[in-house]
Amino acid sequence: MTRPLVRLMITFVLGIGTLCMTGGAIAQERNMDMTVQDCIDRALTQNLNLHAQKLGLDISHLTITQEKAAFDPTLSMSVSRGESNSPNYIEYIPVSTIEQKSSNANLTLNQRLATGTYWDMGFYNTLSESNIEKNKNYTSWLGFSVRQSLLKGFGREIHRSGIYVAELESVAAVYDLEEQALDLVGQAVTTYWNLVYARQTLHIYELSRAQADSLYAYNKKAMELGVKTESDVLEARSALLQRDQDILDQRAAIRDIEDRLKKILNIAEEDNVRIVPLDDLAQSVITIDVPRLFNEALENRPDYKRALIRIEEQERYITVAENNTKPDLSLSATYRLNSSGESYGDNVESLSDHDTYNWEVGLSLALPIRNRDAKAQLAKRRIERNRSDIMIDDLKDQIMTDLRIAARAVESNREKIEVAALAVEVNELKLRMEEERYRNHLSTSYIVLEYQTDLANARNSYKRALVDYTNAVTELKRTQGTLLRDYDINIISGNPKQ
Repeated sequence: MTRPLVRLMITFVLGIGTLCMTGGAIAQERNMDMTVQDCIDRALTQNLNLHAQKLGLDISHLTITQEKAAFDPTLSMSVSRGESNSPNYIEYIPVSTIEQKSSNANLTLNQRLATGTYWDMGFYNTLSESNIEKNKNYTSWLGFSVRQSLLKGFGREIHRSGIYVAELESVAAVYDLEEQALDLVGQAVTTYWNLVYARQTLHIYELSRAQADSLYAYNKKAMELGVKTESDVLEARSALLQRDQDILDQRAAIRDIEDRLKKILNIAEEDNVRIVPLDDLAQSVITIDVPRLFNEALENRPDYKRALIRIEEQERYITVAENNTKPDLSLSATYRLNSSGESYGDNVESLSDHDTYNWEVGLSLALPIRNRDAKAQLAKRRIERNRSDIMIDDLKDQIMTDLRIAARAVESNREKIEVAALAVEVNELKLRMEEERYRNHLSTSYIVLEYQTDLANARNSYKRALVDYTNAVTELKRTQGTLLRDYDINIISGNPKQ
């Protein structure tokens, strides 16, 4: 086989391999068409940080269950067996060593009630045997006791305070989740529109490049005809190369924004996916009324509602702290039936006779001297409550400030749209006129290229004004706390749109 033929075969094989590898790389890249609503839905269902925050709701619900478990009854059972040997020092008992055996079987049930009442019920059984007794001896008693606090620790509000606080914390966890979802939706929407803008900017650059390419081709032809100089051709060529560079930079910028959006959507590992926005920028008119927006913000903002929850929690803590400063006065009562017999049956049967019993009722009072710990705790709780009042007033001021800034951004960017649209019209007219002058040899390539650049910048500024206005509206709704509602999102339900 001749060398030229070998080279030809090698070249063919390498070409086929390169084509396969290139084709495989192209085949692996796929587009993901997405509307802004698709972007929001995926962020709410796939974002890892939000998913982790949702697990916190399960923890808060389990905390409530744990607090309620403090009032669950407890059933206890115990059995034991023992034996003892001891010297006999009693002369009239004819044994040198007293041998005793005992067996116990007990069953008890106790519970703490939300009223502060403690009760327990027990059934206790003992079998005793001895070498100084002829018969076995069974003894049993069935008893009930109750203890009720009358001052310190009295009332459902005190003993259920842990449950109340856990329930409030559960509500606060929902507000925390809503706040994170609010920020997430705001990030997703803003990044989506930034991607739309970046792709439209690329389109503007491509149009500008096409204009530069057309001028370059025109100048080359004109130079061949002796109408234009080589300088005109080089000037057009230089502008064409610069616009090629702008396109390359913009494509890289698009990939950067796509990566940020992929992180929000939890598809960051899929580098071969290209996100293709389906929605286009459009100007929506909204009415700005800051006092109305402020009132709605107080009704909707999760951070403000969470701050109110904190105040309610502190009121609970103050109630408990006030109760702990009281003396410890408690009422207790006990009743017990006793029985005994040579057999267990006789022993149990005698319990029903109610012949042997004992009962006791009493009051106990404990007066802590000075009680500084409880008083200091109460003072701390009241200081925390006052501090929360100050902080919530500061939060309201911050909300008003944020709303004013966001509203001002909406108004400013809406005005920019009108100015930018007019600038596009003016620059389109200027370019058409200058191109006509150029064809009549009354202008230069430099001026035409400058006007092309001016038009591209004007178009880009118009798109920038549109996206800035759209993002400003999104930020206003986020600041107002209505962004989730506006997109019909219920973050607590399984489906973010239910």
